[in-house]
Amino acid sequence: MRITSIESKLLTEIQFLNAGRGPGDFYNDVVPVHRGFVDALPTGTSAIVATADLQGRETFESACRQPLRLLGEVLPAMLRADVLPSLGLPKGDIGVLLAGDFYTVPALDKRGGSGEVRPVWDAFAAEFDWVAGVAGNHDTFADGANRPSFTGPVHFLDNDHVTIGGVSIAGLSGIPGNPRRPWRRTEDDYIETLGMLLCEVPAITLMHEGPDATASGFRGSPRIREVFEQSANSLVVRGHSHWPEPFAELSCGTQVLNVDARVVILTENNC
Repeated sequence: MRITSIESKLLTEIQFLNAGRGPGDFYNDVVPVHRGFVDALPTGTSAIVATADLQGRETFESACRQPLRLLGEVLPAMLRADVLPSLGLPKGDIGVLLAGDFYTVPALDKRGGSGEVRPVWDAFAAEFDWVAGVAGNHDTFADGANRPSFTGPVHFLDNDHVTIGGVSIAGLSGIPGNPRRPWRRTEDDYIETLGMLLCEVPAITLMHEGPDATASGFRGSPRIREVFEQSANSLVVRGHSHWPEPFAELSCGTQVLNVDARVVILTENNC
């Protein structure tokens, strides 16, 4: 599965509250929603919603005087009701790729807080037909397990893969870092694990951290890029570091879709 283009015009922007660095320092922000086109989707799938780093909370208007929910809890229903019907999609499943980091502290007074994100996964699963995702370094799950369990067509990935509609999706959770902290491996362990995972030659590699794109000047890990340069071409879906544009192609032919603080809806060219 390869991306053929990303539309320059946004489908929409979704308003939310972004956290500040102290009491009352939160502010209004928007999540851009892009449309991209691919040469083929998994069999039986009409669109894929890809996103990461939805680190905010719903607006006061949306909350209706109730506690502010995580942005990722309310966004799936908005996409289903207000965005996807306008695309004229053929009949088929709509899948989701989650690349991690969906928590923001309730008071919106701290950037980079960590906490429970299972409600976000559950919200996407309630609106769409299948979900595949990885954990970000700010994500925790209520069961406290190193690997959370889900029921139904929800696939949590960490150094493994799932095949959906004939398309193999590999996933590696977390980032390189201090292994005493949640969802971190030493850089050497992370690189070795990624290399072994790519031996399966996945069509899509889903990560939180990801490669840099030197030709475009986009941030990321040079060592992760080097691993992909030694492997067969793949479509990498990543978050963690924001890029001004959602898409880049490495010199080796690997494509990188950066969905940090954005949504990209992928459909086939003939849609």
